[in-house]
Amino acid sequence: MISDNDADLVGMIGQIYDAVIDKTLWWNALDRIRAYFGFHLGVIAVTGFPSGKSIVQVAVNVPEDFAARMTSYTNEILNLWGGPARLAMLPLEEPLLNSQVTPRSVWSTNPYYLEWARPLGLVDQIGILLARDSTMMGSVGLGRHESAPPLTGDDMEGLRLLAPHLRRAVTISGLLDVAADTTKTFQAALDATTAGVVLVGADLRLLHANDAAGAMLRASDPILSLGGKLALRHELVPGQLEAAVRSASEDEAQLGRRGSGISARLRNGEPVSINVMPLNRRPLRGGTGSAATAAVFIANATAPIEMPAEAMRLLYELTPAEERVFELIVAGHTTKEIAETLGVLPGTVRTQLLRVFEKTGRHTRADLVRLSREITLPA
Repeated sequence: MISDNDADLVGMIGQIYDAVIDKTLWWNALDRIRAYFGFHLGVIAVTGFPSGKSIVQVAVNVPEDFAARMTSYTNEILNLWGGPARLAMLPLEEPLLNSQVTPRSVWSTNPYYLEWARPLGLVDQIGILLARDSTMMGSVGLGRHESAPPLTGDDMEGLRLLAPHLRRAVTISGLLDVAADTTKTFQAALDATTAGVVLVGADLRLLHANDAAGAMLRASDPILSLGGKLALRHELVPGQLEAAVRSASEDEAQLGRRGSGISARLRNGEPVSINVMPLNRRPLRGGTGSAATAAVFIANATAPIEMPAEAMRLLYELTPAEERVFELIVAGHTTKEIAETLGVLPGTVRTQLLRVFEKTGRHTRADLVRLSREITLPA
């Protein structure tokens, strides 16, 4: 069974964060993932809104003539996954097998599959949604060749372990994108971005703040300095930032989804989102940030805080798919209905529900409904 201590997996996670600092390394990171899990080709595409600018666009093992034609099939690719409305319901971070989301009958008339995927010998693909909001759309696609064996449960678990790191990496890449175009170094991009960025040590000791974060610290909103250490004025679930920085500092592979989209509020009630990036293996050279073990990004939230699902995710470290299962269970949906909504098999829903029970210490659907009523947003 693959675990986050697997040496190859740890190496892949490191390469993902290296690619945030140097965008030219995305090819290496994606190719290593593709080869490790036995996929024929891989594509990562991240587009910024409203500009439509490409933040990350990398294709691995795709012939040049096929790569040149990919953008002409945008609508057909969406339709192969059930269309925009269906995509809006699918969970972020969850590796989804295309053949489980849409039936083969849909493929038989789809021009993208007939003219692009099938000629390359592809019989299925994994898609992982990494961003889907007003600022960015991003995903990873991994094509399975007809000569490859079926994907195993371990393969899917390995991809699930990588997914939060990929999502965090593209989120931070989006925050840095404009600044990266006008600067030559990663630290210069950190200082130039309009998002607040604070470099900290493992104990949350403040080492460096860019101009945006400096203004936040002076206003003590939403971040502040307590005895020289970074703190959040209004953290949705107390202790999440500290736990994320500690994980990022000690072992980036263990960071998982800790430190992704930590929710907080400004004094005026507006939501903000905090993301933590590990720096231990990629120290900044010179200056006050050279001893930093993590970079903390503070930006406006792309969506309002939704309770109780948001608190459930933070309190119990639910995956996005588990969070969606929890939401749909509380709304009264059956296992079959949830499977159809998420584009997975009923057995997968049952597995995810068992994980929700295990993480929350609850045993029945009624227990989850009661738990959702018990969680309230702090004032």
